[in-house]
Amino acid sequence: MQVIEEGDKNVVYGGRFTGTVTLEMLNATPPEIDSNVDGPDTALVHFAEGAVTFWHSHPGGQQLFVVSGDARVGTEADGEVPLPTGTLVVCPADEPHWHGAMPGRDTTLLAITWGTTEWTDRSPV
Repeated sequence: MQVIEEGDKNVVYGGRFTGTVTLEMLNATPPEIDSNVDGPDTALVHFAEGAVTFWHSHPGGQQLFVVSGDARVGTEADGEVPLPTGTLVVCPADEPHWHGAMPGRDTTLLAITWGTTEWTDRSPV
């Protein structure tokens, strides 16, 4: 067992975002382990007011839990969906999506991700 009291707040994350986003890596799957099979990356992601990710997908899927604030997520099929605190979103493997804070609001998401994120250069806003 491993108990992690505080994540690494100094992670330089290669994602693409609009606005200010801070990633606190709670548990990173070591590079020699296949996170699609053996375990996910887990992070707290803090989105300043209105900040969102670019469109992206995950080969093993992703789960997002809204820890605080007002979040939003979007897919081509569903459009933009508002997410209040306490909401869980399950993104299937390889589903293009984006997520972040509602305009004028901050949010913190617990992101559990399987596999290396595949980013696009396309912003949803």
